[in-house]
Amino acid sequence: MKSLPATQTTGIWVSSPSALILRWGLETGVTFREVIKSEVEPHRRATGRPPFTEKPSNDHKHDNQMRAFFAQIIAALPAEDDVLLVGDGEVVGHLGQAITAHEHGRLKARRLEVVKSQPLSEPQLLARIREFAGAPADRNT
Repeated sequence: MKSLPATQTTGIWVSSPSALILRWGLETGVTFREVIKSEVEPHRRATGRPPFTEKPSNDHKHDNQMRAFFAQIIAALPAEDDVLLVGDGEVVGHLGQAITAHEHGRLKARRLEVVKSQPLSEPQLLARIREFAGAPADRNT
């Protein structure tokens, strides 16, 4: 028996310059769309470390910018939604860790999935959100 899709699901395409947030529901379609621009300065060194660990002092500004960017994204997430994070770099994994840390001790855990991917268009992200929610689009229409 096929499980019913979540009432509302939020999907995020994230990279260091910006995040695209879409909230989708089976009955309502897309009910929320927001683009959050990042103030994070380009960071050439790909260390794979989250922006919360100890690093040389010249990285503090970058870490603070990344924390502020993540806080903006987390503030835009509806508390009751499952969340799909998609991104093409290390930022998507770090955001997943930040969301998990932010929600530590929450009474009802949400489903959170982190997926690395090549850049996606908005329709491609919406298709991924629908699949994640358990309601993939009918490809025959």
